Amino acid sequence: MSRLHHLMVIFGLLVTSLVAVPSVPAQAAVGDATAADAPASGRYSPVRATRAFSGAVGTTWKRVTVAGTKGVPRNAVAVVLTVGVASPTRAGGVQVAAAGTDSALSAQSFRAGQGIANTATVRLSGGAVQVRVTAGKATAFLDVAGFYGAGGSSTFTPLDPARVFSGTRIGTAPVTVPLAGRGGVPTTATAVAVNVTVERQTSAGSVRLSTAGQDPAVTTQVFERATPVSNSAVVALARGAAQVRTTKGTATVSVDVTGYYATTGTGYVFTPMDPVRVLSTTASSAPRTIRVTGVGGVPGVAAAVVATTTVTAPTATGTVRVTAAGRDTPLATQRHAQGQSISSTVMPLLVDGSAVDRRLQVRVTTGSATTSVDVSGYFTAPAAGSGVGADLSWPQCRTAPSTWPSDQAFGIVGVNGGRATTTNPCLARQLAWAATSRGGTTQPTTQLYVNTANPGRAFADDPTLARASWPTTNRDPDGTAVAVPLRYGVCSGGVAGLSSLACSYVYGWNRAHEDVHDRGVPSGPYRWWLDAETDGSWQSSQALNRATLEGMTDMFRSTGASVGVYSSPGEWAQLMGSVPASSQLYTLPTWRAIGPSTLATAQTACSATPFTAGGRTELVQYVEGGFDRVVSCASP
Repeated sequence: MSRLHHLMVIFGLLVTSLVAVPSVPAQAAVGDATAADAPASGRYSPVRATRAFSGAVGTTWKRVTVAGTKGVPRNAVAVVLTVGVASPTRAGGVQVAAAGTDSALSAQSFRAGQGIANTATVRLSGGAVQVRVTAGKATAFLDVAGFYGAGGSSTFTPLDPARVFSGTRIGTAPVTVPLAGRGGVPTTATAVAVNVTVERQTSAGSVRLSTAGQDPAVTTQVFERATPVSNSAVVALARGAAQVRTTKGTATVSVDVTGYYATTGTGYVFTPMDPVRVLSTTASSAPRTIRVTGVGGVPGVAAAVVATTTVTAPTATGTVRVTAAGRDTPLATQRHAQGQSISSTVMPLLVDGSAVDRRLQVRVTTGSATTSVDVSGYFTAPAAGSGVGADLSWPQCRTAPSTWPSDQAFGIVGVNGGRATTTNPCLARQLAWAATSRGGTTQPTTQLYVNTANPGRAFADDPTLARASWPTTNRDPDGTAVAVPLRYGVCSGGVAGLSSLACSYVYGWNRAHEDVHDRGVPSGPYRWWLDAETDGSWQSSQALNRATLEGMTDMFRSTGASVGVYSSPGEWAQLMGSVPASSQLYTLPTWRAIGPSTLATAQTACSATPFTAGGRTELVQYVEGGFDRVVSCASP
């Protein structure tokens, strides 16, 4: 937002604040000279499946460079991996993460001595990932199936699970698995997302699902003799088909398709993220819906996610099923034995919610189990943008529009130039920027905010200050009478008027009148946000300060507009105090500033107490990448 220290630097102005500076002020970003888009996203390209790493790992992270090798370009943002272990010395789990980060995805659980695998989509950091086990030592392997990034070619379309290859007895000779034209997969698909189930194995070994005609030395799932197990996979197609075989013995193999990739613009692009847990609960046979969007860094515009589901201590042998909310399926996401801990990765469509609250569901078929769901990325429409808003004002006038955010779901523009009596010098350009907002949330795509103040005390303390902006009657700048609330009386001149509730109200009304009619704002109505920060000039009386915002609220509402209040919690409490139910401010929505932070933290702040007891927290602002980002907390 517009901070007074920007004014002091640029204009050499000094307006003395008459209240103490809070410990956590509202904070605005001036903006870097680089494009300010949200986390990098991309399309998918399969590569010839290949092993990127195989070796001993312990509880210390092992860094594995992936980008620039194995067909993965240096600018890739994420990779699809099969993550597996062999001969672990203790029970535990194998974890993967972007190199150098602390947020790890528990890819799979294992018993001592058990070989097992799972598929993971992992964000790249410096072109690398890292892997470790949580206890003891094990041989770990990472097989690359493909990558997401600017060089990717295909978008993803999730499907309701459908069995396309059913209960076929497979041995060590490859068997063709036709996929194009089945289960909703078009003939133009370049790759598919599937779930592979193996059962009735005659010996321990592994199953290998690969592109038809190719037999790389990679693994889809490791299995034990006569122990059913599943795993998800993303496999490239050749002539519309894949192939499957075991490395030892025979097994019954089923393949369920869950989505496909194609070189079209109708699917979704992927944005990786550090894993975040969206559910940890006891699941039963009754479906449990899970809110996925609007929490943990997943934006409201997400259409699908990559999620790892883990069951722990199930009370009975059965299966876990993770699907789009309201769409149960007889097809298992993962098989589990009584007492077994095991994970599986899914890429479900998100439904059964609003533009902010989209959901999936989870259940076990028998008994109950402790179940967790960790999200490691999400899919959005290519034109959807980030699902997050942004705000600009006069400080960004010094930067080129090409450096402003270009992916915003909605834009909020500051009308003033840092003080309530000034105009943003590039208001027209920033309104044009807001008009390019992508939408996808319940927020108006173009909104406005204005600086606020009550300089009556400053005028009283320094008689040499020009007082042209301070009213002496109940009239607006056009000479029209202002309907001041009766409880405030009549605004009059002289020193007494500088500490008058009536004059404070009219001062606010007049500033809003100028914002509407004199600043170059096209005809509305808009949503106007009142920016209350301690860097301005304020009265020591909270009642006088509230009267100013009440006058602004009433004037904006008279144009058919809606109004909200922006501040940080400390500044609002200091300037405005507890707002009584009789105040026009009592029901106004809150736009809360939390300073430099993350999308996930901002989403969490949506549940914070609003500034007024009768209002709600509508927006949360955080600073990231040199710009103010804004999360919508509202549902329809």
